[in-house]
Amino acid sequence: MEKSLLYYLLEWPFNSDSTTDNEEACFINISHDRQLVSIDPRDSTAGNIDITDRAKLLAFLQMLERDNVPYKYILLDIRFEKGLTTPVDTPLFRQICRMRDIAIAHHANDAWDNYELAFDSLQGKTGMSDYAQLGFARNFSRYTFLQDGGPSLALKMYDDTRHQATSIKRFRRWPLYTSCGLLCTNSPMLAIRGNIYNKMDAPVMEEGPGFIYNFYEDLGADILSLEGRNLAEDFKNKYLIVANLESDMHDTYTGPMPGAYLTWLAFLHLRDGHHLLHWPFIILMFVFYAAIFYFLFFINRMARGKWASHSRIRQFLLGLIRWIGSCGLLYLVTFIAYLAFAVRYNVTIPILGVIIANFIINIANNNEKNNNPSGLDAAPSA
Repeated sequence: MEKSLLYYLLEWPFNSDSTTDNEEACFINISHDRQLVSIDPRDSTAGNIDITDRAKLLAFLQMLERDNVPYKYILLDIRFEKGLTTPVDTPLFRQICRMRDIAIAHHANDAWDNYELAFDSLQGKTGMSDYAQLGFARNFSRYTFLQDGGPSLALKMYDDTRHQATSIKRFRRWPLYTSCGLLCTNSPMLAIRGNIYNKMDAPVMEEGPGFIYNFYEDLGADILSLEGRNLAEDFKNKYLIVANLESDMHDTYTGPMPGAYLTWLAFLHLRDGHHLLHWPFIILMFVFYAAIFYFLFFINRMARGKWASHSRIRQFLLGLIRWIGSCGLLYLVTFIAYLAFAVRYNVTIPILGVIIANFIINIANNNEKNNNPSGLDAAPSA
């Protein structure tokens, strides 16, 4: 189920007791670097809206270029919407277009939100930054790699670092996805580990079950305003994640998390190949499902046999075993899939299938009982 308790129980047995400091990524916060712009420059009564300070962002990118910083990738989880203009837009957008290994956030244009990109030339640098909401899920649990508008930010970064075209493909309009010649998951349940803190106001690092500490700095106060800082050394071979890390929050099963941090975890999910469904996993799933349905009909046949057909208590117990056992086997599949293949397997739909199968068996048993009042061969439903 899409429940936080299940996620916790799923990961708890496999967590180590080590505490680590993430050294791959540098998180840069822009929540305090804001500016006001007119919502509609042609209408002075339309009011203003605050956006990322684009002059500071331009200065940062120019510093990276000037100092020849050997970064790995720049992820700007920032949207540039058409109609919200500043004096530095043209040099900023041209700066982004000519830089290597950089992506910005994009948003789908739909009936509810008429979103347009501010500068058409930025299109090749964009990754979708939309989060699908599931009606039965109370918080974020899934990240979608290939979205309706194109590849997500995480997928864009993954493919750019591997110098390849969009690697996840959808088979026509079916919910069937492939990558690297294998079936894959397009909307996996992410394993959310660790947390992210302000570098200047971070808690004392304590030992915990596989806890990962991530720290962020403020763009203006900690990077642009500090003279003599060696960015080439600080950002060498680092992924630079620039985003609003204080206000752009999403509820998860471990608590509120910045959207950019979820994107980073999704990228790691891709990089480690956890989205791929290898043949041993597919074969194991087939064997497990065959075993579960065999179990259902085996227990039902026992309930209809001579040993239990005339005992309501035995029939009730066998029916209870059928219900609990089949659902329990599905949860066992979840743990084995996670342990053996690092796949966070969602059992919501399979459990619904097992419940339907149990109801069909009950209905069949009731019909047979009605057609055979003597009850010699029929067993009442559990």
